Amino acid sequence: MHFRRRDFIKATTLAGMAATLPITNAIGRETSIALKPSPEGTRRNLLFMSSSTEANQSLIESIKSIKAFDLQVSVKQIDYRKPQEISDFIKGKNADILFMRLPGAGTSAGPFAAPIGNPNIPIILFPPDPTLIMLEADLAAILRERGVNALLAHTESHAMELIKAAAAPRVLEGKKALIFGKPFMSTSVPAANLNADYVFERTGVRLEYRSIDELEQRMKDVDETRARKEMERWKAEAAKVVEPSDEELLKSSKLYVMLRDIVDDEGLASISIDCLSYSFGGNREIPTPCLAFTRIRDEGVSAPCEADVCMMLSSMVLQEISRKPSYVCNVSQVHAEDSSIVLRHCVAPTKFMGVDTEQLPYNLRDYHGMGRGVVPEVQFPEGVEITMGGFTKDLKDFVLWPGRIQPAVHDTETPSFQNPPAGMENMRKFCSNRAEVKIRDVNRFMQSIAGIHHIMVAGIHTKAIHDAMLRLNVNVIEPPNSDAPAV
Repeated sequence: MHFRRRDFIKATTLAGMAATLPITNAIGRETSIALKPSPEGTRRNLLFMSSSTEANQSLIESIKSIKAFDLQVSVKQIDYRKPQEISDFIKGKNADILFMRLPGAGTSAGPFAAPIGNPNIPIILFPPDPTLIMLEADLAAILRERGVNALLAHTESHAMELIKAAAAPRVLEGKKALIFGKPFMSTSVPAANLNADYVFERTGVRLEYRSIDELEQRMKDVDETRARKEMERWKAEAAKVVEPSDEELLKSSKLYVMLRDIVDDEGLASISIDCLSYSFGGNREIPTPCLAFTRIRDEGVSAPCEADVCMMLSSMVLQEISRKPSYVCNVSQVHAEDSSIVLRHCVAPTKFMGVDTEQLPYNLRDYHGMGRGVVPEVQFPEGVEITMGGFTKDLKDFVLWPGRIQPAVHDTETPSFQNPPAGMENMRKFCSNRAEVKIRDVNRFMQSIAGIHHIMVAGIHTKAIHDAMLRLNVNVIEPPNSDAPAV
């Protein structure tokens, strides 16, 4: 297209000013944009706009020929000197993707940013001249600042890959999760900045909260025969039962039977309890859920600790992508000299390598040496590559760090006190499960840390996580090298 210089400068100036004005309904910035849920099936509606339909016919045909999806392509030739044509084309369309080719001329993205507004669908920007991507780069930056999922392509093949990513369902689309505890007020990891609507808009997950009182009531009705069968299974498969009594094992097995029924009856992808609200005190008639959560994870369902919402979503993502149970863990210690971290927690899957693999060796311990509760103490395999990470507190970034499990060190017998108070003589300082993991650039990881918890799964899943986060409009924070370091 050819522009009169005076007209273009005028349009650029006005629209550029509009794009930087304070919040308005039409074009204002927003901190979060509700992403449109992916429709069922493979049919997707794609809007294609450019300054010349004829010049882009080959590209349009390439888009239509993508086999992974049934793309319905609506094409519009836009006079970019009339920005209103952009909004007129978008308005009222049940679109899933917007594909834009800018005119290849101009000095500001303002005229094009303003009429786009804040759509809730991915926008793919593809420059007509790959040697001059100035307008597209700036437009992508403006849209991303508003929270729009703006994807910038650099070649035609790259544009095709971005279309596939934008057309794919979000990784957690339509999944359901349940937490027992006060809404978004975990005892150890509160998330007062979140709510159920925000979680759904960002991830597609329907999250529900219920009172812990309900758990106590339901515990009374558990089939004891089923619970005893579960208890005997644990005892038979364990290398050693160190502290727990049959009474404690039966309580924990009852909790598993009850939680498993809830998961099955309600079609849940994840379940959690605000366990620290009663683990170290109180008079709840509920055991610590460590044993139950271990089994549930072994069976392929996310069961994060401590009602941690962000790590619930993180474990759901990593288990969905890896198809392996996850280890929800505390980053307990850092060894800067060899760039390794120590990960601890009281729940670790015995089928860490996959639900269809052999169990890892484990002992049955009590909870922190307190004489109650049951914790499987798992021996992690040395040398295994892992992926570790999780969502940040606002769900807008995902910390992704590869690593490798190091030789085991057994320090879980470390006492909590040198001169213990009465009744706490056997209390152990550390959680029963420990994995030391070598990572790259431990100092950078520490300054990118997602919070008290992180998620670890076996295997390297960098590309799949990148693709999933691209669709979720989530930024990935990672080291420059995504390979796992050697042992």
